[in-house]
Amino acid sequence: MPYRDGGPAVIHPHHPPSPPTTSTFVHVVPHYYPAAAMVPPPSSYSPAMFSTASAVVVAKAEVRDVWAFNLEEELTNIAAMLPYYPCVCVDTEFPGAVHDDPGTPRYLRGPRESYALVKRNVDDLKLLQVGVALSSGAAGGRCRIAWQFNIAGFDPARDPHAPASIAMLRAHGMDLAALRDHGVRPDDFAAGFYRCGLGCGQLTWAAFAGAYDFAYLAKALTCGAPLPETLEGFHALVKGLFGPKVLDVKHLAKCCGIQGGLEQVAAAIGVERVAGRAHCAGSDSLLTIDVLMVMVDRFFRNCNVLSHAGTIADLA
Repeated sequence: MPYRDGGPAVIHPHHPPSPPTTSTFVHVVPHYYPAAAMVPPPSSYSPAMFSTASAVVVAKAEVRDVWAFNLEEELTNIAAMLPYYPCVCVDTEFPGAVHDDPGTPRYLRGPRESYALVKRNVDDLKLLQVGVALSSGAAGGRCRIAWQFNIAGFDPARDPHAPASIAMLRAHGMDLAALRDHGVRPDDFAAGFYRCGLGCGQLTWAAFAGAYDFAYLAKALTCGAPLPETLEGFHALVKGLFGPKVLDVKHLAKCCGIQGGLEQVAAAIGVERVAGRAHCAGSDSLLTIDVLMVMVDRFFRNCNVLSHAGTIADLA
């Protein structure tokens, strides 16, 4: 069950960290959301909420659950952080996949065949969680809070799902009853996404194997509308919703000669999970952004990682 007090608040600091003077791939936009979204800097703020360690792999972190009762508070906190952490990493959790193409192995599918399966599944299934982690884009510049939005609306008794996936999510701590009773309504999540500044179109976005992540977010932000019929239409929708700077960490890892899922890639470059558990959206978004920061620092110092923007694993 969720904490009724919503946990300790993340609030705007007395002396926020200066926007990074050098960055490999983010464009800092100091105040692109309405000024009303900012809150006065209370005296209870702790500077430890920000990561100032030289290596993101050692920075501690907290995953903050977001429910209907603390949605507005946490949206305000995200709005306060975005000018200093304009790189957003997302992860989603959903009820598995109910459509597949057993006749064609995944590694033999082309981008259009892969997208057709993404569309069929996302159109028919419901979003369960969205994880959001923030970074300045510079090494060591990761916010020490990640947010985990728990989305209401899924009922395993009537909504399609893959039973094995639901069992796995429950085993990793997902409380479906809590989502039903205390979760954020999808339309409230969509409205809050724009209200806090996440929808400004000027941020850098990232996910690991992000086809389903960006597809589920696109569905949520378009009031549950079906995804576009074509792959080209989907890419246009993603660019329209998130802007031109969309990265896929799995694709970047492959470019660096690193294969495998998120855990395998993290282990290969020495990044440890600092908070939460696997298959929880907040924790996975946090691990993904730590992996991204280390990869950019280690492998992309002499080139612009944004040359890979718009390339989503399995869809390009």
